[in-house]
Amino acid sequence: MSSVHTDPIREILNQTRGKDCSMVDLLIQSISLCIGFYFLDEGAIRSLQSGVILQKDFENIVDEYLRKTKPKTAASFREFSQVRLLEDTFQQLFLYWAQFSKDKNKLRRLVERLIYPNLIRYYRADLMVPAWLERFAVDLLPIADGIFYDGTAGAGGVAIRLAKYGQEKECDIQVFTKEIDPLLFHLSILRSQMHGLEFRQANEDCIQGSQLLAKGKANMSIMFPPLRGGEPIQVTDTIVCGSDWSYAFHQLEMLSETGVGVCRIPNGALFNAKNIDFRKYLLELNVIDTIIALPKNAFSFSAMPATSLIVFRKGRKRDDVVQMVELPLSGQPEQKNGLDSINYNSRKSILPIMQEKGFSVYPSELDAFNLSPQKYSYHLRRQDSGRQVYSYTSEQKAAIDLPSRTVPLQDVAKIYRGINVAGFSLYSEGTEVLRLSDVQNSQICMDKIIRYDLSKRENLERYEIKTGDILISCKGKAVKLCVVSKDMPVILSHDFLGIRTDDTKIDRWYLFYYLQSPAGQRAIQQIQMGSSIPMIRAVDLEHLPIYYIPLAQQIQYAEELRRVNTHVEEQLMALQELKQRAYKQYYQKIGLGETL
Repeated sequence: MSSVHTDPIREILNQTRGKDCSMVDLLIQSISLCIGFYFLDEGAIRSLQSGVILQKDFENIVDEYLRKTKPKTAASFREFSQVRLLEDTFQQLFLYWAQFSKDKNKLRRLVERLIYPNLIRYYRADLMVPAWLERFAVDLLPIADGIFYDGTAGAGGVAIRLAKYGQEKECDIQVFTKEIDPLLFHLSILRSQMHGLEFRQANEDCIQGSQLLAKGKANMSIMFPPLRGGEPIQVTDTIVCGSDWSYAFHQLEMLSETGVGVCRIPNGALFNAKNIDFRKYLLELNVIDTIIALPKNAFSFSAMPATSLIVFRKGRKRDDVVQMVELPLSGQPEQKNGLDSINYNSRKSILPIMQEKGFSVYPSELDAFNLSPQKYSYHLRRQDSGRQVYSYTSEQKAAIDLPSRTVPLQDVAKIYRGINVAGFSLYSEGTEVLRLSDVQNSQICMDKIIRYDLSKRENLERYEIKTGDILISCKGKAVKLCVVSKDMPVILSHDFLGIRTDDTKIDRWYLFYYLQSPAGQRAIQQIQMGSSIPMIRAVDLEHLPIYYIPLAQQIQYAEELRRVNTHVEEQLMALQELKQRAYKQYYQKIGLGETL
């Protein structure tokens, strides 16, 4: 066993120890855990608990695994990870594994098929990037001699793929990566060394860490940052880059004057209200080259939110178009023959699908309020060359674009949240709480309202609804709206957001009718977040653009519409009564009157 300690893999790990030896030990334990999880049966686990396992048995198990992968689940992984093992047992497992360095190909296959995917899947599933997406991102770059940068490298998958692709193309590429997580950083070093690649790597935050690479030097960059976002960045005296864009902005700063970068961002970053000024800033810089909406069902991580790729290209001409693409869901038939279904996990290139589904948008047509491809896919015209180009007719533009005279809702009204009643018990003499089902046809229905025991909750007055408040549901695709017609002893649940207008600035009925209008509904849809259950956050509602006209005109026009609506409702009620009388007379004529 002494020869194992001089193994090159062991030496690699020793070189990475630095100040934090515990992280290398954690890497060893994690690799050992993956090996044990996949290879060992109950008898072998019992042997492990006593610290005994035979080298030849381990070799046979590994060879069997490489011939046929045995599927396992996250639940069984967690169960195995709770097995109490001696500390030297982890070392023993790892040293057995390291002996495979004599067969580099077998060792590499073992790492890439077992250690890397499973360690990422069960350690940080939110950082796992599927192989098809790594390949696609690399295909989007113009691979050539130069510098590649990845500030959120994870376990190094993208950097390794690009470096190997560069070797195939005989390109001289210098690779610089950063990763803040120590375990993933050490795994990245291990993987790059096993592939015979030399990277400049740093274990630190890409935004706040030291300058491993000076700004403006990278010719190429790909980043798949954590979807929770980073810290906001002050771009100028008046513009702040929100957390959704912070990693993308960092990438943009690292690119050279002609550099190209690919970065994953949450879909909300393309249209949420808090980042509208930053999106205007990007459009003024003219650095957005392509926006690609990714298919949500092509990811194994079930909690993955809707995401997009944004491609930055510096040095664009002012009239260069922006490419928009909405990739179809996995499993949909390919349009070229209608027989083959789209499978992103195959090794086929995604570029042909992108070229078929994509279209161009002229810079003058881009709207910083919403940069998602879905907005621009409805109005396309095909040029003689066959290329699809986004373009409005003048009538469409007048009907669809929000008017320029807008103000954010927070300038004319106050937004308040409802109370979360989860954890509170029902109580017949408690406080009435307005839920989603209590609003029907823009009216509050009190007949089935539920009471909760909120006696231990303080400051309930902040949730009380008042006459004139506009209530808007904040959960679900169908948005409910109503105006509170009178004071009532009811508090708002967290299913709603309340809008309390400033009567000196805006008329409540004018605002209500605007929110009901097609323009208002589109504006609301653009601030909804999430795909399965869309949500509206209070901060985004505060920035909702409201078309503004003089207050006197608001009151006049809204009152005219209210009179019409009141007349229509009265007529409908009269017609409904007429219908009921007609049916009653019919039933009496045929002898059913006694049963009514």
